[in-house]
Amino acid sequence: MQNGKACLGDIIYRYITAGQFSSECLLDCLDLSSEHHTQDIANRIEAAIHVWRLKDYKKLKKSGKARRSWGGKVKSLVADGEKNHFLVQRAETLLHSLKRRFPGLPQTALDMAKIQYNKVHCLALKVWIKLIICSIDLHHTFHS
Repeated sequence: MQNGKACLGDIIYRYITAGQFSSECLLDCLDLSSEHHTQDIANRIEAAIHVWRLKDYKKLKKSGKARRSWGGKVKSLVADGEKNHFLVQRAETLLHSLKRRFPGLPQTALDMAKIQYNKVHCLALKVWIKLIICSIDLHHTFHS
């Protein structure tokens, strides 16, 4: 898995981490001349958001298993958590600005993957429910 900076690229990452940040100014500086370029940027931003959130989740999960002092755990979590939260907020702001500027932009790759996963998950759930119903019907048939 890449890190958030690698997902975004140097230019977008520098703007997001700068002291002064304006999503609109950043969008004005990017090449949004084609739908392909714009979609690629949206995919990269969303990938970075996902990576930072996953990184937070893994650190939180790992910190529960670590054998450091309580103070050390909290200090580390707060520092990393605040940084990642800050980066996620700015990236989300940028993504929302991009989607406002281009309302007809197709779904991002991550959105499509979520939809596909949910379809598969939903299908598996439907099959499982049908199996339960069939087993209940069979149970009633044999015990009636």
